[in-house]
Amino acid sequence: MLPTKNHFSKILFISVILSGLFWLLGFYIAIDKTFFMRNHSFLYQIFWFPFHILLAYFSILVYKKAAFGTHYKDISIKSIVSDFNKNYRAVIVSLLLVTPFMIEDLMEGYSMIQDQFSTMGNSNWVMVGPIWIIEWLMLAVIWSRVLATIRLTVKTYTPEYVDKHLDSILILEPHSPLLQAGVENALINLFYAVSTIVYIEFTGGESSDYQTVVISGVLVLFSFLASFFFLRMRVDEALERLVAKHAKFLDSIYKESKHPLTKDSFKDMKMNSLLIDGFVLLKPAKFSNRAIERMSILRASLLIQSIHENGYAEQISVPIGIEAMKYGQFEQKLAALGIVELQGVILRLGSPALMLIAKSGILSSLH
Repeated sequence: MLPTKNHFSKILFISVILSGLFWLLGFYIAIDKTFFMRNHSFLYQIFWFPFHILLAYFSILVYKKAAFGTHYKDISIKSIVSDFNKNYRAVIVSLLLVTPFMIEDLMEGYSMIQDQFSTMGNSNWVMVGPIWIIEWLMLAVIWSRVLATIRLTVKTYTPEYVDKHLDSILILEPHSPLLQAGVENALINLFYAVSTIVYIEFTGGESSDYQTVVISGVLVLFSFLASFFFLRMRVDEALERLVAKHAKFLDSIYKESKHPLTKDSFKDMKMNSLLIDGFVLLKPAKFSNRAIERMSILRASLLIQSIHENGYAEQISVPIGIEAMKYGQFEQKLAALGIVELQGVILRLGSPALMLIAKSGILSSLH
C-alpha cells in the first residue's frame, strides 16, 4: 500500500525530464552527432538514469511504510533527511561500498573519453560526470534503506513491545511490516538486477555492473535474515517468559507433596487418560523440541489448575481450555513466522542469480 501522497508522478516527471536534458546536452556538444545517436551507452542512459532514481525512491517508500506499519500520510524531504540522519551508519556503509565502484567507473570513463574524443567530444563528460555519479548515489540510497531496516527491527521489537503485542504479532497480524519490507526490497533488487543484465547485454557493461548486482542481493538477503531471526528470537523469548510462571508453579508442586492446591484435588477422580495425554503430550508437527517442552509445561500447569477447579479430570474447564489452545496457536505461529516472506525473498533473489550464472558461461563449461 502506497502512502496517500507518495509524489510518484512528480518523481517520475523530474527523473524523465532530467534524463532528457542530459541527453540533449550530450547530443548538442557531440562532434559526430550520427555516432552519438548510435552510441548504446548514451542511448540506454535515457532509461537507465530515471530507473535508478525511481528504484531509490521506491526503497525510501518501502522503508517508511515499514516504519509506520502499513500506511502513512505523506513523504517529505524533511522526513527523508531525518531518516538518513537516524540511520547514518547505514548511509556511511553504503557510501563506502559504492565509492570504489564510482572511482573505478570514472577512471574507465576517462579512458573511454580519450578513445572517443574525436567523435563524441565533450559529450562523454555528461555521461561520465553527473549521470554516472547520480546513478551511483541512487544505488547507495537503495543499499542504505535496505540496511536501515535492521536498525528499525531492533528498535521496534523490544521485549516490552513483543510482550504487549504478542497476540497481534502471532495471530491477528502475523505478517510483520518489517519482514514484508524485506520481500519488497527483494523485488526492487530483482528489477535492478534484470535491468542491469539487460544493460550489460546492450552496452557490454563492466565488471562493476556484475559486482553491484551481487552486492545488492547479498545486502537484501542479509538485512532480511537479520530481521527474520531477530523477530523470531524476540517472540521465542516472550514465550519463555510466558511459560516461566507456569514452570515455577509446577516446580513448587513437585517439591511440596502437601501443596495446598493438591490437597483433596484428586479425590474420587475418574481419569480419562486419552484426554490427559492429548492435552499435555500432543506433539504438533514442525515444532522445535523447546516448543514442545514449553507446551507440556504450560498444559500440565493448566491441567492441574482445571482439576483443582473441577475436582476431576474428565473434562477441562472452558477458560483453561481456551488458554491452552491460544498458547498452542502461539507456538504454531512461531514455527511458521516469516517462512512465507523468506520464500518470497529467496525466489526474487534467485532469479537474477540464475541469470548471472547462465551469462557467466559456467553452465556451458560443464558440458
